[in-house]
Parts: sequence; structure tokens; C-alpha cells
Amino acid sequence: MQGHLIDCGPCPYLAQRRFHAFHPHPNPPAVPYRLLMDNRFRRSGNLLYMPMCPGCTACQPVRIDVPAFRPRKDQRRSAERNRDLSVSWQPRGHDAERAQLYDRYQRVVHGKDDGADNADALVDDGGVPGGELHARDRDGRLIAVSVCDRFADALSSVYCYYDPELSARSLGTFMALAEIGFCRANDLRWWYLGFLVRGSPKMAYKARFCPQEVLEDGVWVRYDEPVG
Repeated sequence: MQGHLIDCGPCPYLAQRRFHAFHPHPNPPAVPYRLLMDNRFRRSGNLLYMPMCPGCTACQPVRIDVPAFRPRKDQRRSAERNRDLSVSWQPRGHDAERAQLYDRYQRVVHGKDDGADNADALVDDGGVPGGELHARDRDGRLIAVSVCDRFADALSSVYCYYDPELSARSLGTFMALAEIGFCRANDLRWWYLGFLVRGSPKMAYKARFCPQEVLEDGVWVRYDEPVG
């Protein structure tokens, strides 16, 4: 596959490293994205990329075996804590309600004030089918959104944002469980979480969903218990 390597600046996952991404040409290529996901590609809007950092292979695709998944104790607590919420599947979009929630999440959680600009990538699906899971409280207020790509056998998590003032609810964990629940309800075998980056605190939560398979040197390796 032809393309070029881009130095994207400081690594967002591991300190004192730089992140390099291979961008295919044309982008997106004439290959189904579902196949490319199993070859270390991810998408950002309508652009596809593959981490290709000199001397580093920490970014490893990870997927959860949905039929075999059993929630941990802390995940069961999160589900119980949010029993009052209603979750529904909705088309992708970015109306005023979602924009306000997204901007607040970016500002509080990530310290960013350019939420409106970054949100464009969530709406631009690049022709990949999918939608969003919306969580609402009893008053009908939107408090969490999971943006997902959907395939015949899998759901791929793209991005999740939520009300940062409701930290006691553990909404990130709850929405992950909601995505798994959607997979089960629709007979989807796999739930893709993007990259597992061992050694990165912000990505550590992914190891807590088991059993999982991690793509290591081109081979899916199964882990029934979390690995640090």
C-alpha cells in the first residue's frame, strides 16, 4: 500500500516520545475499513492512519469477545449506579444539545477550548456505517454519547463524551458496557476499542474488559485476564 509517514508531534499516550502515522494514498484506500481495522488502521473522520513510530509498537488493536465477556465487580457497580438512565441508538450528528455536552467535556476533562472544531471529525464518518448511543437521565437530559462504527460482525468504538460533573456515575465505564450491550442485542461478535497502549494511564481502562484479543505482530493473542 502506498502512502507517506507523518510526524504528528508529541505522543498523546507515552511521555517523551513522538507519534508517527502512516497515511495511505489514496486516503481512504479502496479497501473495506473492516479489513483495515484488523491491520492496525483507525480512522479520524474520513482519513485513515496507522501508527508507525520508529522503535515503538505500543499501539496494539484490541477487541473484546462479546459472547464471552463477563463484567468485573467495579463494572457491575457502574451498571447498577446508572440503572436510572435510558440508552438509545441514534444517527450521528452534532446539534446544539450534543455540542454543549461535547464542549463542556473537552473543556473540563481535556482542557481544550476548540471543541467545535474537533467535533467535525465525529460527524464525518468517511462513508463508514454507524451511529451513536445516547444516555439520558429521568428528566430526558443528554448526559453521555458514544460514537460508534457498525459492521456485520462488530461494533467499533470511535469516541465517548459525557457530563464531566457527574464523575460519581463512572459514565465512561457505563457507556462502554452500553456498547457491549448493543453488540449482544444485535448479535455482533466483536467490540473494537481502538488501540491498547500498555504503559499509558489514559488507556489502562481497556485492559479491564476481558476476555480480549490484542493484535501482536499481526496475530490476535487472547487474554482472559487483564495484563498491565
